[in-house]
Amino acid sequence: MFFRTDKENKENKEKDKLLVFDHHSNTVIIIGCVLLAVALLIAYITSAMIINETTFYESKRYKFPDQAKNTGSIVEKNIDEAADVSLMMAHDPLIIHWLTTGEHDDFADSYISQRMDHVTKYMKYDDVFLISAQTLRSWDYHDGTFRAQRIDIANHPVDRQIFSFLQQNRDYAVNIENNNKTAVIQINAAIKENNTILGVTGVKISAAQIMQKLIDADANKTCDVWLINNKGDICFSTSTEYLNHSLQQYLPESVVTDIEQDTGKKDFEISKYNNEAESQIYDIAYKPVKNTNWKLVVRVPRSTSIEPLMNIKRIITISYVFIFLCTSLLFYLITHQIVNPRKRAMQLNRRLENVITDRTQKLQEKNIKLQDGMEYAQLIQQAVLPSSSEIARYLKDFFVIFEPKESVGGDFYWLRNYDDGILLAVGDCTGHGVSGALMATAVNAMFNHITENICHDDPAIILNELARAFRQSFSSDNDKFVSTGFEIAILFLTKKQHVLFAGADMPLYYYNGTQVSEIKGDKMAVDCKPIKTKKLFSNQVITCCPGNAFYIITDGYHEQPGGKQHLPYGKQRLLALLGELVKMPVDLQRKQIMDTFHEYMGNERRRDDITVFGFKI
Repeated sequence: MFFRTDKENKENKEKDKLLVFDHHSNTVIIIGCVLLAVALLIAYITSAMIINETTFYESKRYKFPDQAKNTGSIVEKNIDEAADVSLMMAHDPLIIHWLTTGEHDDFADSYISQRMDHVTKYMKYDDVFLISAQTLRSWDYHDGTFRAQRIDIANHPVDRQIFSFLQQNRDYAVNIENNNKTAVIQINAAIKENNTILGVTGVKISAAQIMQKLIDADANKTCDVWLINNKGDICFSTSTEYLNHSLQQYLPESVVTDIEQDTGKKDFEISKYNNEAESQIYDIAYKPVKNTNWKLVVRVPRSTSIEPLMNIKRIITISYVFIFLCTSLLFYLITHQIVNPRKRAMQLNRRLENVITDRTQKLQEKNIKLQDGMEYAQLIQQAVLPSSSEIARYLKDFFVIFEPKESVGGDFYWLRNYDDGILLAVGDCTGHGVSGALMATAVNAMFNHITENICHDDPAIILNELARAFRQSFSSDNDKFVSTGFEIAILFLTKKQHVLFAGADMPLYYYNGTQVSEIKGDKMAVDCKPIKTKKLFSNQVITCCPGNAFYIITDGYHEQPGGKQHLPYGKQRLLALLGELVKMPVDLQRKQIMDTFHEYMGNERRRDDITVFGFKI
């Protein structure tokens, strides 16, 4: 029967339904969701590990170093400002004059007291002092009184420290005085005249003043800042609980050793350690304080320095959970929709495979035919060109390079021996590949006709006749032929050691025994462009002797781009290359010319066909 019954249609529909909705469908969906969950879980774990691994790196490279630099700059800025004030007073001419007069000058007394009062009030220093090296009297200004007292070098350590600094021949020095739970930073500057030390001046800064600035700069109030002396004691701290204690009480021995061995770099060195008692990781930054033998140490809990990164980690966790839920739902809906038309998709896929296979086979057959045609064309072009054995009968030292860009090309060379000399030509036709080869074959045929029937010993006549025959053959109303043409160089080597040369926009390179030079042909190619004024090609006569050499090279060589600047090789490089190779054997010349070409071209695209014909007399 040609028509199905309702029962058969119903059975077919049931079979299709079983084919599409088999018992594995739900299993596939479940497995897909599980795999998706595992993939997202692995991605989340990997991201978390990367964040944990990079938190110290990020803290070390960005946030924590900046925080340490800001802290260090506050301490060093206050010390630098105090040093500047001390040096400014040490260089004050009136103070120097006052000391040289034995401190007996009422005007100077008034000036110096006002100066000290101004510095104390406006710079907010604890004290400003002036000590004479001659009288050993220390002057300061307190409560409106300019007073003096004698210093006791023998019994007072601070006074001994001041005068020991003078023996070091330094402009200024920075010291810290500890008094129980307080500390004072003292800057001493030497007062000199003609290298003679007259005394010491300086200021004192309360550690509490700098400490308050550090506390104000620390927004989280979690940063510990310590100044460590050369004995490893904490002589300055933002928290009094650490003052006058050893650094080893609070940091591991390895970290303390690194701090003590710091070589004095300008930037902070970064380290870390784990405080198991507090279950806390601390980041440590340390560097020497310039012009002192102290170290500045900054300690910050890791939890505060990487808090923004931990927030990012929490956001990523929430994002992964949300993405998993949304993707699982989307995967289920899409899979459910895809399973329904699976059979139809498989059938369509088989049809597409058959179409692709059929078209691939046809393309392969066409490609084989095209390749066979190109190989046959190559054989034809090789047959038209003179063989090496034929050339060797007339020229002893010669070489030929014939390198088309494709299997065949638009370049050609021609040679024939006559009773009165040898006629040689090298041409470069428009285009390359099959089109160039067809043009070269046509020009080759015209050349044969002219040399056999018109002239063989005058390159200019041959070239003029060749141009006339070419224009006559290819002149057309079709604009496509306007730019069609060729360049050519023709040589006739007479038996009397003369060379006649005529060129159509192609030069001859000639070695006369001392150097290689370029002999330019006529500055016009053979083409189909309209001629306004009739111009004829002309001969150039070269008298040569044994050892001279001639080279004809198509422009595909020197116009090839390459090198570091991707510029053409150029005629200047070509002339220099020929000058280096001209005395070498011709086989070695051929190899060196092509090796140089490929090395210069590098990864650049090949531009044109290449033909090089060289020979020696």
